[in-house]
Amino acid sequence: MGWWQINNLSLRRRFFLLSFSIILVFSVAVAATLFAAQKNKLERSLENKGRGLARYVSSVCTDALILKDTLQLDALVAEVHDDEIIYTVIEDERGNALTTAVASLNSSRAKLKPYLDKLPPDAPIGTIIAALKKDLDVVELSQTIMVDSSVQGAVRIGLSKHNIHAQLLRQTAIILVGMLFMSLTLAITLNVAANRLVLRPVSELARVADQLTAGNMAARVTSSSVGEIETVCRSFNLMAQRLEGDIAELKRAEASVRLAQESQEAILNSMPDLMFRTDRDGVIKEFHSSAMNLLYLPPEQFMGRSIPDILPEEPARIIMAALAEAEKNGSHRGAVYSLALPQGEMWFELSVTAMGTPCTGFIMLARDVTERRRMVEEQQQLEKQLLHSQKLESLGVLAGGIAHDFNNILMAIMGNAELALMRTNKESPAIGNLRSIEQASARAADLAAQMLAYSGKGKFIIEHLDLNRLLQEMLHMLEVSISKKAVLQFDLAESLPHIEADTTQIRQVIMNLVINASEAIGERNGTISVKTGSIECDRSYLRNVWQNEELPEGLYVYFEITDTGCGMDDDTLAKLFDPFFTTKFTGRGLGMAAVLGIVRGHKGAIVVYSEPDLGTTIKVLIPASDQRAEPARPQPRASVQWQGAGNVLLVDDEETVRNIGSEMLKELGFSPITASDGKEALEAYQATPGIGVVILDLTMPNMDGDQCLNELKKLAPGVKVVMSSGFSEVELKQKFLGKEVAGFIQKPYKLSELREILRNVSPGT
Repeated sequence: MGWWQINNLSLRRRFFLLSFSIILVFSVAVAATLFAAQKNKLERSLENKGRGLARYVSSVCTDALILKDTLQLDALVAEVHDDEIIYTVIEDERGNALTTAVASLNSSRAKLKPYLDKLPPDAPIGTIIAALKKDLDVVELSQTIMVDSSVQGAVRIGLSKHNIHAQLLRQTAIILVGMLFMSLTLAITLNVAANRLVLRPVSELARVADQLTAGNMAARVTSSSVGEIETVCRSFNLMAQRLEGDIAELKRAEASVRLAQESQEAILNSMPDLMFRTDRDGVIKEFHSSAMNLLYLPPEQFMGRSIPDILPEEPARIIMAALAEAEKNGSHRGAVYSLALPQGEMWFELSVTAMGTPCTGFIMLARDVTERRRMVEEQQQLEKQLLHSQKLESLGVLAGGIAHDFNNILMAIMGNAELALMRTNKESPAIGNLRSIEQASARAADLAAQMLAYSGKGKFIIEHLDLNRLLQEMLHMLEVSISKKAVLQFDLAESLPHIEADTTQIRQVIMNLVINASEAIGERNGTISVKTGSIECDRSYLRNVWQNEELPEGLYVYFEITDTGCGMDDDTLAKLFDPFFTTKFTGRGLGMAAVLGIVRGHKGAIVVYSEPDLGTTIKVLIPASDQRAEPARPQPRASVQWQGAGNVLLVDDEETVRNIGSEMLKELGFSPITASDGKEALEAYQATPGIGVVILDLTMPNMDGDQCLNELKKLAPGVKVVMSSGFSEVELKQKFLGKEVAGFIQKPYKLSELREILRNVSPGT
């Protein structure tokens, strides 16, 4: 049985084996002692027997020995019979054997046959005795034969110890069996007593201890004993009871701690911020966050590494400086750094708190402020755009007001010049001067039209327009308008939605932008690309356009003009749409400001991309129309000889407009009646019967044209009113949408335009 097997035995079995082994060893020792004593006793008895026989033989062989009678000596030794005698030899005084081998071995010859067969048949007795001593356990005794104090010889007797051995084996077996039985009995008795008094309680203690170790805290010792063992059992049960209470309390505490840890872990892992715990050297020891997409590296690649080893130089420098300040002051707030992540450049705001006194590490929170920073930038951009828009709006209002008053003055100049030309003899030298006045007035009217375009209130004739067709019609005109070094390329989208726009105004915008692109290329070789398409614009896209922040989301049609010219820097871009700003030569008019005004008048926007030496791209966005364009119908030409009749009420706050308007009406055959504001107009309409048409100015003091129109409709629902203004027809139509207005005429107007509008309003007059 191996040592590990003994260790696995129960305490009672081990005690039994131990006690039995001790008793058995003791019994074996006792048996060995008895064996040695008995052996000595038997050997002494054997020697005494041999000495007795030797004395007997020496006493009876004296005469034969003296006479050297070998026959009698053989007869004497042959008479010696005993189971233990092997040989008997009589020797002379010289030690020579006087007896033969046959006689000397007479009593034991049969027993010695196996040994004698090994020797020659005629071997002397001395040789035989030497061989027997070698092979057998022989005790030899010698008795000297004395006659008259003279040594005559000796008797040698060899005794075998075989019987002694057999007897010793029998006695030893009996002793061992007895000792074994006694040992077993004594061991069992000791085991029973020890089991009751000690072993069973100890085993019970061991069993209960194993159960307690296994987690059964309700296990208790049930065995009873006496004395100290009983005290130990009671103390053990009391200890187990207290241990059970302590462990239950410990488990409750562990559960509370575990719950707190899990709650803390869940809270930390649900944070939108990035939380790091580092040592004093900036080595990251712990990380928590729910925003894994904000990490520069996966956690397995930065845990246990220092910040300068995992981040680029600049953000690492900012963070390490924040850690140094936190170690000095206890905390640090507000450091901002950026990282290039797969989703783009991200900005983070840092909060650092030092741990311990002295500092042993840091708690570092990194908050994503990209959206906040973007919102701040967008806010700044919106504020900048708002300021620019307000500036443009103010300039637009100013330009519109100036253009409005200028148109009133121009109307007087143009009308008087036109009437003077009609009434002057064609051979008069004043004809040339009048035509110069008319041409200058036309140029002044164009300037006023640009100012109105800049204000977004120009003269528009709205129709459903196919932008691709318009560009194809303009191709030849554009090619001859640009530099010979520039190549014009078209990239027109298929199935382009139509827009609602003034063809002339859009043509002016395209021409203006293409010429600007050609001038940007200059004397170098370059390319001008004209591209069309449609795009769904959301609010984020419309935030970055020029210059209407209230544009609705939706589908827009665009034309994009790109050049490979000199491009513009940021300062030039900021002034691009300022009135009269130019990078070329002076005297070019409102330029891009007028373009912006026209686009704004069409509820559109402009997007500009430009970099120095890389060229410029200007994209013009116009809202898409849900209707198809209709082929233009030829308008019948007005008859120059058409004349009207009846009363026409002309209402305008400018006396010059009233005067020239009255002259034009008289020229057309009407009887003009004038009024300076809405109140006078109502009084005049009520006082004068038979007024067929009212030409009503929009902007007047006391009562404007809109209010006057409402009152006139109350007095006479069927009255025909023609609205007159320096603003565009589009603006007027939108303002008077749903109201019964007979027509619109934009100042300054010519006699031919007035004739056409009145012929359409009252053809039967």
